[in-house]
Amino acid sequence: MRQGARGVVLLTALLLLLLMSALVLGLSRLLRDEQRIGSQLDDAQRAFQLAELGLQAGEQALAKLPFAAQVAGMSHSALRQSESPFTLSCRQSRNPAGWQQGLCLSATLARQPIAPPWQRLDESGVALLHPCGVALRLELQSVATAGRCPVVTTGPWFWSDPHYLLELLDPQYVDGEQRGLLLRVTARGWGRLPDSAVTVQSHVLLLPESTGSWRVRRLAWRELR
Repeated sequence: MRQGARGVVLLTALLLLLLMSALVLGLSRLLRDEQRIGSQLDDAQRAFQLAELGLQAGEQALAKLPFAAQVAGMSHSALRQSESPFTLSCRQSRNPAGWQQGLCLSATLARQPIAPPWQRLDESGVALLHPCGVALRLELQSVATAGRCPVVTTGPWFWSDPHYLLELLDPQYVDGEQRGLLLRVTARGWGRLPDSAVTVQSHVLLLPESTGSWRVRRLAWRELR
């Protein structure tokens, strides 16, 4: 009887040990999953914040657009010509330095049934809003992609700096008593990984001031899904 009782106790102890081991393994796996999910959420939040920074940079850049007055006086047909500062390819070598890419003509103005620029690829198959595309860059890290594309060198804090496109929608948009340039700014930010991209967009009105400068007024904002 004593040997039988000892056997039962031993078997019970082994079962309890197995149960505790399974419980510990389950808890450790749960903790790893929670850490992974938390890391992904942090990365998504970082990407969103960087995308918003890129959007603000794009809006601020519009106030310094060197040919805003010229564009405001151009007809729709003139904007479709090869010398237009805004093009379907978002490239224009005739523009001043710093403005030779990232300026897009909307498909509506161009009268072309094509996708919007943030969804398009260039002739080499690279997305226009990719760091190796034609988008303008908000430089936050010292790592540059020039000469390394289409492979992006990951920065020390996030995969890539935010990039943005400036798209002309209407050169003579009227909002109440105000007339100006209607543009769409689309910006993309990344976290630590390339698939953590977040894209945000705003519609802005570029208004002339009596001093000869231009003022930017945001009309709408959204996150693209």
